[in-house]
Order: sequence, then C-alpha cells, then structure tokens
Amino acid sequence: MGVFEAFLEDPVQDAGLYLFPVAPDTWEQKITGVTFEGAEPQAIVQDIQGRIAAYQFALKAGDQPMVKIAFDEPGPGLSDEAFIPGLNAFERPSQALTDQIAEEVAEAPIQIRVPALIQYVGDHFTYGARDTHLGTGEDAMPALECGLTPGTCVDMHTLAVAALRAIGVPAAYIMGVHIAEAREQWSTGHCWLNLKCEGVPHHWDISHHVQYGVREITPKLNPKPGRRFALSIGRGLEFDGPDGKVTYPSLSGFHALTGPSAGQKLRTLARIRD
Repeated sequence: MGVFEAFLEDPVQDAGLYLFPVAPDTWEQKITGVTFEGAEPQAIVQDIQGRIAAYQFALKAGDQPMVKIAFDEPGPGLSDEAFIPGLNAFERPSQALTDQIAEEVAEAPIQIRVPALIQYVGDHFTYGARDTHLGTGEDAMPALECGLTPGTCVDMHTLAVAALRAIGVPAAYIMGVHIAEAREQWSTGHCWLNLKCEGVPHHWDISHHVQYGVREITPKLNPKPGRRFALSIGRGLEFDGPDGKVTYPSLSGFHALTGPSAGQKLRTLARIRD
C-alpha cells in the first residue's frame, strides 16, 4: 500500500476553477481513498463524453492544494469505459493507417499480431520533441511515415492506440507519472498504453525503449525502472466550463478550467510514500 501525493509547485496566481483527474483503477493500482490539503474540491465533474471524471476546485490566488491518493498494488484493471474510443482525431485511426497496419501485420493469432504491431510502431520512431504532436490538425491519426519519425511518449502511444484499434484491439492511452528513482518529487506527465486482449500483457511503454536505445519493444515497464501512477485516460478531453467547452490534451495534474489559462496545465509535482 502507498500514497501518491500531487501538488502545485507554486501557488495559484489567478482565482478560478481548476480540474484534477480522478485517478482510475488499473492492473497496477487500486485506489482505496483520497484526501485533500490546502483546498477541498467543490464537485466531481465528467468529461463531455463521460469517460473520465475530475475534481473541480474553486481556488483563489495564493492557494496551493495537494491531492493524496491511497492505493494498493496490484489493481483490478481498467473499466470497460476506459476502452471506449474518443471522438477526436487523436483517438481515431485514419483509413491510411488502417490500410498500412493491415498490410504490415499479418493475419496471425492476436497474441502474435499485437506485439508485432507494437514493435512496428516502435521501429518507426526516434525519440525527440516535435513542433506539434502527431495528429494535430488532422481528421484522424495518420499512417506512419517511411524511415524514422521524431516523437515523444505522447506521439508514440497515441499512434499505437489508434493502430491497435484499427485491428480491433481495445487499447487505452494512459497519462500519469513515472517515478524513476528515490527522490523527493517528480514532475507529472508521462504516458504509456494499456490494452485488453486475452493472452497479451496489459501494459506497454514504447517510448522508454526508444528513448534509451532498446529497439526490441517488450511489455516490461523497463528499460527505465521505476514506479508508475496513472492519473487519467485518453487524449483530447473536453469539459464544460462556465465560459464554454474547454479542451485538454490530457489530464496529468492541476488544469485551469476558467480564466486566462483555461485549458492549460499548472506545473504539478508528485511523490509516492510507502
């Protein structure tokens, strides 16, 4: 059993409404309780599609809240709602990607096709930041380009989820934090993928393999050892705010719902205490 603590690095500057995700149960974690310091949420709200929930805080300038999430390991697995495809372009495979995957991944048992597909995605990336993430401005996730494409964990796992869905495998984009070694705190914001497919491991992290030069993609959460804590599911999440709809790339900490920073994340730090 442990406690995951997430908190703002600096106090809030602008009074308004802020969101923090309701952490899901996964195969690696079972949420057993949540407490708050510095501010209490006024409500729990759902995203527009009804897939995930978030605590809604009414914060004033100078507030510096902390969320403490007690958890056990392992967990019961993701809910069925976690695998409902999002309605945005980041969670939808294009026809070009679907055709590419059908051509590259042979009609073999699913236990063979899934690792082959994940390896195929990893083989097309080198680790590096892009000016804009893959899929930005598109109607759906595009096909993989020839040769190596730069990308971060966001690009690799977004594309992998869309590719897995193209062959009918329920897959989910997981956003949270990776704590690689014992130190006081880490910035939140790493993603990986979970899938629901009998006979295939649930969790995969393509980007850490690519980033650390391990070209054979395995289901282990190595080659960068550490602990992970999932905070939310999905890309392109939308919430109703008092000033209208607000879209977030994902939820991985405290995010503004109103004011000049609506849609943006505040720098959120985290630690795990056993």
